[in-house]
Amino acid sequence: MAWPDHGVPEYPTPILAFLRRVKACNPLDAGPMVVHCSAGVGRTGCFIVIDAMLERMKHEKTVDIYGHVTCMRSQRNYMVQTEDQYVFIHEALLEAATCGHTEVPARNLYAHIQKLGQVPPGESVTAMELEFKLLASSKAHTSRFISANLPCNKFKNRLVNIMPYELTRVCLQPIRGVEGSDYINASFLDGYRQQKAYIATQGPLAESTEDFWRMLWEHNSTIIVMLTRLREMGREKCHQYWPAERSARYQYFVVDPMAEYNMPQYILREFKVTDARDGQSRTIRQFQFTDWPEQGVPKTGEGFIDFIGQVHKTKEQFGQDGPITVHCSAGVGRTGVFITLSIVLERMRYEGVVDMFQTVKTLRTQRPAMVQTEDQYQLCYRAALEYLGSFDHYAT
Repeated sequence: MAWPDHGVPEYPTPILAFLRRVKACNPLDAGPMVVHCSAGVGRTGCFIVIDAMLERMKHEKTVDIYGHVTCMRSQRNYMVQTEDQYVFIHEALLEAATCGHTEVPARNLYAHIQKLGQVPPGESVTAMELEFKLLASSKAHTSRFISANLPCNKFKNRLVNIMPYELTRVCLQPIRGVEGSDYINASFLDGYRQQKAYIATQGPLAESTEDFWRMLWEHNSTIIVMLTRLREMGREKCHQYWPAERSARYQYFVVDPMAEYNMPQYILREFKVTDARDGQSRTIRQFQFTDWPEQGVPKTGEGFIDFIGQVHKTKEQFGQDGPITVHCSAGVGRTGVFITLSIVLERMRYEGVVDMFQTVKTLRTQRPAMVQTEDQYQLCYRAALEYLGSFDHYAT
């Protein structure tokens, strides 16, 4: 479980997901669950209290954290060891009470989406709209954006309100004597089975293009997913950060265009990138999805699902370990849809369940505003349902 070495997790979302997964694997007739950390009191105590209080909330609609911790301490000393852990338990239970249980079996997804499209009694908007609004209810504190707010870095942010959290930002190797040289507006995001499986970043600016190539090289990212055109609605959305015909040099890196393949819904470009300092080279592939409308979202998710599949198939085929770098313009909207669906579709295949709300919520703990609009959120649901339909079709 991803518990930090010091203190407590910044958000309870992943811990609640972990606890639910553990409970789902534990049969009703099983013996006592064995829980341990190092000393078996701090994190162990947190896990047990959260689990017990969730059960109590379900059956009695009440909580008594203080009483439960006191009772546990009469059975084992120091259970829930620090004040931070005690506060964290409250935050976890508040989130569980506010957000509820949003996981559904894949076979029930159609019925679940139909229900989300209805207006609940006493409400004026659909359940889907309420669910999306609930995502926005937890706002990040400005203290979480430390490097992004430094005067030497502010001009590197395409939008003033979309910045990486300090804890999850992608750090570049600092250049001696250059203040802020370790900063790029990019965040690490976890995949379904792998930590830091993705880098979500803004479309490079002219002044951050060298940093972009430096990031790809330093973090061994050999696949770029581009989800925007260079210009949309008459505005620049992304600087052309790659050479079209002949090689170009970006700081230490020489980028040679090798090939370009035009597919119905995307363009695949291949580049040979060489580090001029030692002559090492590697191939970097860029997938540019060209079928996203300038306004709104695609009417159907089918083409986008195929595109996601092609990207992941290429990654598996060439066996690189580094993260997939995904960008649109701000690096949160379309980028969020791509990463959300990558995780959700993989989980559907392996576990047969869907939890769109918690997937997006977890991504938002790693980069703000992931899946930016309700339209994009609905597209995620629609695409998952279309994927399920194609899966059933191929199965028969």
